Parts: sequence; structure tokens; C-alpha cells
Amino acid sequence: MSQPETVRPLIAAGMARQLAGYHEALAAGMPRRGWKIGTNDPAAQQRMGIAATLVGWLDGRRVFLDGQPYQPRPGSKPRIEAEVAVRVRADVPAGANALATRSAIAAIAPAIEFVDGARPLFPLDELLANDIIHDGVLFGPERPPGAEAGLVAAGFPLVRLDGAEVRKGLPGRYPDDLAEIVAHVANLLAEHGEALRAGDRIICGSYIDPFDVASGAEVEADFGPLGMLRFTVA
Repeated sequence: MSQPETVRPLIAAGMARQLAGYHEALAAGMPRRGWKIGTNDPAAQQRMGIAATLVGWLDGRRVFLDGQPYQPRPGSKPRIEAEVAVRVRADVPAGANALATRSAIAAIAPAIEFVDGARPLFPLDELLANDIIHDGVLFGPERPPGAEAGLVAAGFPLVRLDGAEVRKGLPGRYPDDLAEIVAHVANLLAEHGEALRAGDRIICGSYIDPFDVASGAEVEADFGPLGMLRFTVA
């Protein structure tokens, strides 16, 4: 889905700044990890005047392992999102048909995105320039595509903070067919001079409303058929 004409200049300006920062990080030695979907909450999209999700990049210097403590940056306001990650096996050009896009998905995995609530959410170009407040990601074990089917309908993920359930999956946060997300990312990147490449991962938008965490917090996310992720906050 295309964005309204009223916001396209802001998106173009924000993506130019965002991708400039991305290429500077790659040139400085950051491992390429892939991309993120941002603002997949329909209510948030309406408030922002957009009609489709936004795209940012994954910081390859801030990839955490299951069970590894998450270390927030100094001065940040750490928040947690529970997502599903896709890894593509091949380059995906803009305009790829549904079959090609779906066959490009090599694997899926549960994921946690760490975001920084202290970064600006408005205006739209500033949000994009700040990589949609991305601060890091945790990936779980990969599984063949299809294991994510019905995840939200079955009530997953269930997320616990210090043993108490605080969030569960919300219907309507993104399509059941993850190939739609792969195509969206490929098309949007091409529009701004980038490309979705073999080996890239995409975290596909949060199944839950984000929530704040503090030092010492213990988080457990049960993704049902995709398994469990656990971590503490340093």
C-alpha cells in the first residue's frame, strides 16, 4: 500500500537521513543484519496520517542472544516488543510476484525488539531518521515457514515481566501471509535506493503493545509453536 501524498515528502526526507546513517555504520564495520517494520498498529498509523507500515534497519552491533542480558544505552528509556523474524534466502527485487516473494522466505524465528522510548516519535521524518527508535534485537531459533500460522489467534505470544503476564498477542497487527511484508520491504527499499538481499532478516512488527522495562527485569516471551525467549535487563 502506498502512503498518502501529504506525508511522502517527510518519508523521503526521513529515509534519506536514515539510510545515510545505515551506510555510515556499514562502512565502519557494522555487520549487515536486515530490516524492521515499524508502526504496524492501525491506530498509531491513523494518528500519524500514514496508510502503511514504515521500514528501518537492524543494528548489527546490537544483536542479543537468547538468555543474554540486554544492555540499554545510557540515557535511554528501554521498551520491549514481541515480533516474528523472517530470513530471506535470495535477493528480492521490487515488484516480485507473490510466488517469488513467498519462496524467498528461508526461515522464521521468534524475536524481541528493543526500542528507546526516549527518542522522538514526531515529526515523521525525525522518527525515520532515528531508525524508528530501534535499539537492538534478540532472535530465537529458526524454524521452517508456516510455524507462525495462527499465532495471534491462539493467544500468543504471551509475555511475562518478573513472572506476571503483561501482554499477549493482538489480532490485526500484521498479515498472516508474511510474504506480504517481504514484498513491502523490498518495494520500499527500492524506492529509496536500497535492496532486500539474500541473508537479510526482517522483524515484522510487534504482536503486542510495547512496554517499559528497567534494570533487573526478567522477561519471558512464550511464542507457542515458535518456542520461548528469555532475557534479563542489565
